[in-house]
Amino acid sequence: RVLALLLVLFLFSCQNRSGRKATKSADSTTLAKIRMIEVMPKALKEISGISFVNDSLIAAVQDETGVLFFYDLHRKTIARQYPFGEEGDYEDVAVVGNTVYIVNSSGTIFRIDNFLGSKPSPTIRYNTPLTEKNNIEGLAWDKKNNRLLLAAKDDGLVKKTGKEIYAFDLSTKQLGTRPVYSIRLKEIEAFFRGDELEEASKKFLKRLGNNKLKQVFRTSAITIHPTTGDLYVLTSLNNMIAVLSADGSVQRIIELAGRDYNQPEGLAFTSDARLFVSNESNGRRANIIEITYD
Repeated sequence: RVLALLLVLFLFSCQNRSGRKATKSADSTTLAKIRMIEVMPKALKEISGISFVNDSLIAAVQDETGVLFFYDLHRKTIARQYPFGEEGDYEDVAVVGNTVYIVNSSGTIFRIDNFLGSKPSPTIRYNTPLTEKNNIEGLAWDKKNNRLLLAAKDDGLVKKTGKEIYAFDLSTKQLGTRPVYSIRLKEIEAFFRGDELEEASKKFLKRLGNNKLKQVFRTSAITIHPTTGDLYVLTSLNNMIAVLSADGSVQRIIELAGRDYNQPEGLAFTSDARLFVSNESNGRRANIIEITYD
């Protein structure tokens, strides 16, 4: 009987989706369009974080390998590789002038000065109060406030109220233990409220014990818009980007639809505000996609 009810709810939901008018406001939710796809070489099949050195050269890291890669978009090749550490779960990278910072999943930050020179400086390591429990996957340079932002995929340091983002002061080299941004799941879900039948279906499934409905957002990368200063937060779960204003409120959602988004794990802007998403292989070829959005 339960299966029959689920089937009926599913069929009606599908019919209603095909014929209903959109309930989302045009200025809050946008479907991204693909402008360019660049397939990655095998060495970057687990590409997990990207940051632009200039508008054609990308610094990139990948899971499990302590190597900093530089990928040339024009020549479509890896221009250079630089080993900086032991094997580990490296998640994101941020270019700050002549210095590059890399973060692993436990929140440890690695610093390399003069990274484009013939002899980059030895790697400097900064430990933070964060741990594997927090599962840090996002790193971005906040130029205006002279800090790095670190985004937790899972728990925050204190409360489990949302997806927390912390600041590492580049002057003191210390991490603040209070989040500077917090993404509330209810705020994200509010952008995806559908028609009455669809919502009834969700409530029905929830009563049957589907507790994964709360897992709608897990941060995998962050970056800051070079002109507006808005924070762009990527989740590989449900493939979307939340755009946050300076006060932390969610302004809009950019949805990433299509099979080319294998597993979005990296996010970066060029200096002229072109937005790129990198995807791990996940059974297909890894890639970097330039997206446009209204």
